[in-house]
Amino acid sequence: MPINLPYLRRSLWRLLGNGSLPELCEKEWIVAPACVTSTRPALYIPGTLDNVTASSASSNLEQEMRRIKGGRTEHAATIARALADVTFSDGYLYKQGVKIPVSIQKEQLVIDRQPTARKEVAVLACGLTDIQFFGHWMTDGLPLLMAARDLGPPIRNAATLTGHQKEYLSMLNLGYDPFTAGKIGKLIVLEDYGQNNYKRDRYQAMRARFREVAPKPAHPGALLLRGTSGVVTPDAQGNRRILVNEAEIAEYLQSIGFQLIDSTKQSAREIVEKTSGSKIIIGVEGSQIPHGLFTMADKGTLINIFPPFHFNNVLKGQTDCMEMHYAFTIGEVCQGGFRLPLDTLKKTLDLVAAKTA
Repeated sequence: MPINLPYLRRSLWRLLGNGSLPELCEKEWIVAPACVTSTRPALYIPGTLDNVTASSASSNLEQEMRRIKGGRTEHAATIARALADVTFSDGYLYKQGVKIPVSIQKEQLVIDRQPTARKEVAVLACGLTDIQFFGHWMTDGLPLLMAARDLGPPIRNAATLTGHQKEYLSMLNLGYDPFTAGKIGKLIVLEDYGQNNYKRDRYQAMRARFREVAPKPAHPGALLLRGTSGVVTPDAQGNRRILVNEAEIAEYLQSIGFQLIDSTKQSAREIVEKTSGSKIIIGVEGSQIPHGLFTMADKGTLINIFPPFHFNNVLKGQTDCMEMHYAFTIGEVCQGGFRLPLDTLKKTLDLVAAKTA
């Protein structure tokens, strides 16, 4: 089996000095400028924050409190950088001493085959987060793909797309270039994390397309069931992100007109049809929630249900950008996971109704 030559060459370049991506790019330009907006505070009933014990591992409580506060918010520019003579090998992009990982697999000294294909221009259309988590693929990966295709052929790693991902790409008339290994004459890399006006335009284009796919009048909302998907294994403290009374919550919400969505059993098109026009999207925070984010009614509300030990308001930025409302409620730790008292849910729904009328 062949040696991973790009990996070895990078090691040699690092001995000569490990330049950064901005230092090695031959051109850098602003695709969309930074901007400042005034955002709404999150909605939650009094005393809710008293239940918070920890953020997600990728955040901290200080950052989460900033997210929910609202007010003056700065949004970063979308920046493009062009690199000449890049090699795409075994899930990594190499340029002298710099590597860009587009795979969660560890680099290997020995690979299946040497990359021999060549592409004159390509635009990187994935990142480490969106290739790992479906929710981030929906909220970050799809808008990135839309930006990338405007600059050149969009590429990603060789990982197989899920059925839901293929369906969403088809509904949105999007797709990736099949190139996954070889030499690239010019690679364009986008920095696109800011919730700026350009990001809003892409969100709105997605929403408009979903309305064409499933035009529905406004209705009370949809509960996106979490179940045990992705949360069976306890965290380092032994906590499980399982809403043990999810069935009770589902029964109540269904009784007041909510649709029940099980993304492990329903196709993407079925989910789009059932969530389209939802005034409220609600569920335990997780990758299933973005299924309903772009199909909500205009000025709709996202309600995240959190366990006390996993306070993670990452979707507040997306709802702000689309001028939607963001709310949350926090359950109580119990045997097997956590539970949300039905009375707490009802109070949260009443608050949302009062504040968004």
